[in-house]
This record gives sequence, structure tokens and C-alpha cells, in this order.
Amino acid sequence: MTGGLSRARLRLLDPSGMLDTVLDLPRQVAAGWRLPRPLVGGGPPSAVAVLGMGGSAIGGDLLSSILLDRGDPPVLVNRDGALPAHVGPETLVFAASYSGETEETLAACRSARRRGCRVVTLSSGGRLARLDGGRRHVMLPAGFRPREALAFLLMPMLGVLEDLGAGRFAADAGEAAGVLSRMRADLAPERAAPANAARAVALALRGRSPAVLSGPFLAPAGRRWRAQLAENAKVLSRGGVLPELAHNDLAAWLEDPEAARSAVVLLRDAREDRRSARRWELLRRLGLGRAGRVIEVRSRGRGAPARLLSSVYVGDLASVYLAFRRGIDPGPVEAIDRFKRGLAGGRA
Repeated sequence: MTGGLSRARLRLLDPSGMLDTVLDLPRQVAAGWRLPRPLVGGGPPSAVAVLGMGGSAIGGDLLSSILLDRGDPPVLVNRDGALPAHVGPETLVFAASYSGETEETLAACRSARRRGCRVVTLSSGGRLARLDGGRRHVMLPAGFRPREALAFLLMPMLGVLEDLGAGRFAADAGEAAGVLSRMRADLAPERAAPANAARAVALALRGRSPAVLSGPFLAPAGRRWRAQLAENAKVLSRGGVLPELAHNDLAAWLEDPEAARSAVVLLRDAREDRRSARRWELLRRLGLGRAGRVIEVRSRGRGAPARLLSSVYVGDLASVYLAFRRGIDPGPVEAIDRFKRGLAGGRA
């Protein structure tokens, strides 16, 4: 699978149309920004909490990096049914569950309401949409899997924060949609590796143990890469964040014989400073030289949303192309579905 992929071949590899949905991220970013938002009231929050699990929580991770890049407010991403004690009336809470039926998110959301938090819910329906009579709800487009709805989950949160005076994000949203649109042609299935960065990554990862490394700003993109490799390509991977990994994992990269069977993806930020660039140089020279393959993916754009989402875009597509190379339909996640049914009291 080194040449372009024909539509006939894609229908066999991808009966649920996952690739087309992933390629559609540029349009989803623009559409997500335009989704109707509730009137929340009050001024800028002193803190933000995002409640979610799995694909519905990744938007919170990206939001955390976006706001950290600007300076405030701090963001907690809560992947649990219990809510930390410090979340209170001064916290703006986003409860995100694409289905609207995630047990942990519903439980944490009810706790947030009891504590007097300003709560905004995001779902395509379900019980979450009906909490508080849907008064502060963002209704998401239906028909997607949670991991396919990332932009629909992220962009309305930025919009609510802008409405509350916590920042100006409209220009950043427009830039992100434009950057992704320009990337789309280069990442489409008709374009072969190495010109197609996503297909080049899939080629490098096949048959190897993947590792996705990043700096702190792109750490949420790295988390998304690992989640998509698991759900779409059904491949386990490891991760790490500089500079922390240079204080622990580096020893293993140098000594562990498994390193030679690894393929390492380095997520590099377009706006990294000289010290960060020096860290990457040292990491490659002192430890990653023993890896089977090392491939770099550079973010694009100036604003935080563009840089994060451009990194995510390559990883999402690489995971789908890797699934194709392994002869796997990227759509179904049967083990996860069985777990959710068991949690809800159904037949696992």
C-alpha cells in the first residue's frame, strides 16, 4: 500500500467511513465554532473543569493547553465520577459526553450542580442534555462516534469562554480551520508516502512498538495520538513528555533491548524555543538513536488551537492508515462497547 488508495479499495477497508469523517476535521472546526451556545451569565471564571471520559474528554485536554498558552484560567480535566473537593461555585464546569449517557460524567455533573457551579453540558442527546431542563446545553450534531466529534466538543467551550470575557478565540478558530484545510490535500489517501505525512507515519509504525513523545504544550495531542492508535488501529503505544522523560525514560531508551523494536514519533511545536530544540537534539543523540525508527511531526500555525489541532490531524489520519495496513476496520471498538454495556447493567 505505497501508492494512492482508490475509493473501491477504501470501501473494503473502511466500511463505516471513518477516513472521510477524520478528513473532515477542517469543516468540523468551523462548524463547531458556529454551534449555538447557551447564555451562561457572570464574568470570566477563576477556574475551569471539564468532565468527560475517552474521546469526549480529549477536548478538555486541548482546552487546558490552549488556556495555559494564554496564561489563565487553569483547567482541570476530570476523568472520574467523583469531583475533587476544590471544584466549587467559582469554577465553570463543562460536562462533555457525546452520547450524553456516560455514567462517570453524569455523576460528576450532578455533584457540580449541587455545589453551585456554573455548568454547561455538551452532548448529542441522552440524559446529559436533559439535566437542568437543557438550559445550559450545547447540542452536538448526531451520527458520530465520540472520537470523531473532537472539534464539536472543543470549539463550543472556547466560544463560551469568549462570551464570558475569558479570551478572544474567534480569530484562532478561523486560523485553525484554514491551516487544517490546507493540510487536507497533502494527507488525503490519494497522496502516497513520503509526501503524505500521515501515511509515512503509518508505514514507520507498522510492525513496531509505537512511542509518541512531545513537549508539555503538545502533550494533549500526544494523548490523542495514543488513544487513536488504540481505538482505530488497535495498537498499544507508550508516551512521554519532555523535559520529564529525560529524567527517567531516557535511561530505558539507552539500555532496554526493546528500544530497537520501537518506532518513535516526536511531536515538535512550530513555536518551540531554543532550549526545547536543544532538548530534542540531546534526546535523539543520547537515547533515541537505538530506536528502530524516529519520525518527526511538526505543528503548524501560530495560535494554540491551530498548533494543537494540526498535530492531532496527522495522528488521527495516521491511526486510520495504520489500521488499513494491518487489515483492520478502524470503526468498531467492541471491547469498549461491551465494557459500557456491563457498566450500565446490560450484558457485557
